[in-house]
Amino acid sequence: MKTENIGRGSGTAERTVPAKTVHVSLRGCAAGDGSEADPFGDVSKAAASNPGARILVHGGVWGKISLGPEASGTADCPTVIRAADGEHVLICPDGGVGIRMRNVHHLVLEGFEVEGGTHGIRYESTREAGDIPLGGITIRACKVHGIRGVHGICVYARNDLAPVTDLTVEGCEVYDCECGSSESLVLNGNIDGFRIVSNVIHDNNNIGIDMIGFEGTARHPGNTDGRNPYEVDFVRHGVCRNNLVWGISTEGNMAYYDDGHFGACADGIYVDGGQDIEIAENFVFDCDIGIEVATEHSPDDNALFRVSGVRVHDNVIADCRGFAGLCFGGYARHLGYTEGCGFDHNTLSNNDTHIAVQRSRDNRVRANLILGGDCGVAFNESCRAEDLVNQIASNAAAGIRDGESWRAEYGPLYGNPHEIADGFRSLLPDVGSRRIPGPAWTAIYHERMKRNT
Repeated sequence: MKTENIGRGSGTAERTVPAKTVHVSLRGCAAGDGSEADPFGDVSKAAASNPGARILVHGGVWGKISLGPEASGTADCPTVIRAADGEHVLICPDGGVGIRMRNVHHLVLEGFEVEGGTHGIRYESTREAGDIPLGGITIRACKVHGIRGVHGICVYARNDLAPVTDLTVEGCEVYDCECGSSESLVLNGNIDGFRIVSNVIHDNNNIGIDMIGFEGTARHPGNTDGRNPYEVDFVRHGVCRNNLVWGISTEGNMAYYDDGHFGACADGIYVDGGQDIEIAENFVFDCDIGIEVATEHSPDDNALFRVSGVRVHDNVIADCRGFAGLCFGGYARHLGYTEGCGFDHNTLSNNDTHIAVQRSRDNRVRANLILGGDCGVAFNESCRAEDLVNQIASNAAAGIRDGESWRAEYGPLYGNPHEIADGFRSLLPDVGSRRIPGPAWTAIYHERMKRNT
């Protein structure tokens, strides 16, 4: 919907004008008028010729969809491209990208299923868009699976001149993806303001949700006039909330095969160089690593290569047995710092190592509930001692098999998890996650754990 002012005497009155509805169907043709009786036959052409319209795509098996800047709507009247009510729209790209968007703004993509190809849904901004931010992009209620090669859903903001803003990925499902060295759902580059909410990411062979910086995606080219070339090359100012993530592991992924075994290093949720991000109320289980906050680049190379302002709270992280439940800091002594971040009010259950501390400093680890598992807190011995100084206090733990891994200053250590928790619900005041997974999510968890045994 959009509004316009209509003159009336000496004043104005606001009138609501409905967005145009355009129909697209496999039975349509290029000469169609977009009505339900005479629909268009091509989604890309319908969007390009009707910016700001509500474009209803009718059921069937479709090929690739490509959307450029001409499909953009406005803040008042975004272009909405969605599956028609009650109809199943399946995109089968037969290789390559299922749905590709480039330099689009104020567009909603909703209700599509993408199967196969190297990418399910890919959004990209480039320098051709100029210095005006691209805002108002929403990917909602889409299902992506069977990807063989790279990403399920990805946003690559390559334009260093202006950020992608007001980006939302909501209510999507990504599963059965072979990602190689890439990710299931990823934001990368010059993104300033985003929401990753209420998605289900599972059974993929690399990282579930990733928020990336400093890979050169939006690096300033050429002469930077004294500016840091990476000053906008990172994802920032966003929230990753209420997502369900499980079955994320590099086991069987040949990109991580070395010396006869697969490295267990896939995160359920990963901040890799992102800044000022809230990670909250997620349920992550049965991954190599539950939640990790780090950067894989060295501040010796560029002063920006460090992570700060990330708040990880009220998450439940369970049965992550590849490496750790919660991990922060550069994984080697020369890699970027994680600093000034908070890890509070999380519940960690039956992880091999609950908290792994790597190259980091001045982070707060407080009010977390630790249940069962092998090791409470582990420090990366390849890092210098001065790079492992953080505030770890006022937590509580029970049932850790390696009791020596829990120091008194971290908080009290109990003998039996049932003393301090009922399932994932804390029995201690002001300790552990204040958001507990509901029955639907816990049913998925128990079924998965039953299958694993």
